[in-house]
Amino acid sequence: MSEMNKLTEYLISLGASKVGFADVNGLASEFVDFPNGISLVLKIPAETIQLVKDEEYEEYWKSFHRQIGKLTKISHKGERYIKSLGYDAFALTMKRNECDMEKLLSILPYKTIATKAGLGWIGRSALFVTPEYGSAVALGGILTDMPLEFGKPITDSQCDECTNCQEACPVDAINPQKWNDRLNRKDIIDIEACGEYIISQYKAGLGCTKCMSECKLTLNYLENGK
Repeated sequence: MSEMNKLTEYLISLGASKVGFADVNGLASEFVDFPNGISLVLKIPAETIQLVKDEEYEEYWKSFHRQIGKLTKISHKGERYIKSLGYDAFALTMKRNECDMEKLLSILPYKTIATKAGLGWIGRSALFVTPEYGSAVALGGILTDMPLEFGKPITDSQCDECTNCQEACPVDAINPQKWNDRLNRKDIIDIEACGEYIISQYKAGLGCTKCMSECKLTLNYLENGK
């Protein structure tokens, strides 16, 4: 078994739901020494998404942050594993990736690594979407100089004509335009309206994420319960 396959098995054994590999060379000057990216997808438990639908936001955020904590541990263990093979690696945790909460943007977006790895696409809501779990996922990453076989990038939306997320948005921030990798984020979503609402809700101990819970593929995941 190749080193890459062993790495994939290891990350899955730690709890990752999906693992993919992408060429991220040149995408972020801060990480120029790490040309290869490992995308980590962690499905959010169905019962956690149900908390959003039931508007139990305090419990939802507690559960969501537990998933982020799990991803952080997986990323750090993956970093150590890769270094044990003789390569360099950098766990791309939220703290290290310096997410700008006003712009809702990281130095190297996890969604970029994931789409380049071929694990999913960007939905109308600007959330990452997988065939298996819809938008009910948390994303992480590891950067490395370890030789990897990259997945085939997904460059166009695989959403159909469903407009669930657009109709669910309480501030009408979602545009009709489907995503492709030639567009800017502002072409598909009014991030200022979205960000202001999310932050105000979060400060009030509430939440939104209706675009995630109402995604047709998320609903399929909830129905199947897997």
